[in-house]
Amino acid sequence: SYAVPLAFENLGQLRTMYTDVWCRLGRDLLAKGPAGARALAGRFDARLPGERVVAFNVGSIMARAIYHFRRGRMTPEQHSTEFLNFGRWFARKTVDHLRGVDLDPQRDVFFGFDTNCLEVLGYLKPRKIFTVVDQVDPGRIEEDMVVEEADRWPGWSKLPGRMPQVYWDRLREEWDIADLVLVNSQWSAEAITRQGVPARKIITVPLAIDLQHEDLWKPVNPVGPLKVLWLGSVILRKGIQYLVEAARLLQGLNIEFLVVGPVGISHQVVRSFPSNIKMLGRVTRSQLTEVYQQANLFVIPTISDGFAITQLEAMAHGLPVIATPNCGSVVTHGVDGLIVPARDSQALADAIMKLDADRSYLRSLSEATLLTIQRYDLPSNARLINSAVARYQANIPA
Repeated sequence: SYAVPLAFENLGQLRTMYTDVWCRLGRDLLAKGPAGARALAGRFDARLPGERVVAFNVGSIMARAIYHFRRGRMTPEQHSTEFLNFGRWFARKTVDHLRGVDLDPQRDVFFGFDTNCLEVLGYLKPRKIFTVVDQVDPGRIEEDMVVEEADRWPGWSKLPGRMPQVYWDRLREEWDIADLVLVNSQWSAEAITRQGVPARKIITVPLAIDLQHEDLWKPVNPVGPLKVLWLGSVILRKGIQYLVEAARLLQGLNIEFLVVGPVGISHQVVRSFPSNIKMLGRVTRSQLTEVYQQANLFVIPTISDGFAITQLEAMAHGLPVIATPNCGSVVTHGVDGLIVPARDSQALADAIMKLDADRSYLRSLSEATLLTIQRYDLPSNARLINSAVARYQANIPA
């Protein structure tokens, strides 16, 4: 959703955004097509000036199309190989463009995302350009937890396994070369510290959302069946197994669970879900508002997330959130939602049941979400990054 470049554009500080696909033309037509075409139409934001966007459409679309048709038959190792190959290609294309750019170490700062910028970091380092790499997840610590879940829940994961060492080696190289490693939560900061990144190189800046559509916010209507929304990939890492068990515990109540997102677990397991779970499948970003407006409550029982942006999106639509501590500290327990332990179906069920039984409490949590999201607007996100970079640079010996 281009949050970081939009944040810097809002402050007048965006020089160039490099992206894989940018849909300059034909968006209205694509938006009426199948899911892939609609997703392509969403790869654009009119608030980012076209002259500041560099995209590699042809190669990116071809690579994505090939991956789309192959991914159902790929092992985790093959998936990671595809990610790495694309990341190298994208980074090299970016370097090719940068060779023709007049860079100024006194003014320019590079911000890139993990696995997609190693070659760029290597190109910029001898040119004294300050660099920040955004590590979007907790790395290998997260993978270890997912492997544990696959062992706990045999038959659930479609493709159990691990990423190959070359994947982690690339991350390590990016961490080593970059001046700063940015993470989006204390959960991630602790995880990558355990993986050897010096604490002095880590800055923690939460994600942000675009608040230009505040008119979408409204407090929930606490009347009728409680509709509980899950939005995201339906995978073990996100904790779908614990939501399913919580739903089983609540079958006797007038509670409906709406599960939205691509399914990454066994279809045989999905067929065994209790009847109070409704599977709605994948949606595009243009359909998100409609999805959020169907619900009264948002749940994210995640095992591990670098930062779950869906927490903010849900609150921007007035939904209280039930979350675990492992996805970014957005929810204030008892104020705008509830915090439950990860891997605890009973605690999740108890929290949902509490809000179902006390609708006035549900309403009060909903009303508090408007204040919460004000802290996560785009300009404040860019200012936090600027501040962290400035503090770090001020302590670098001359």
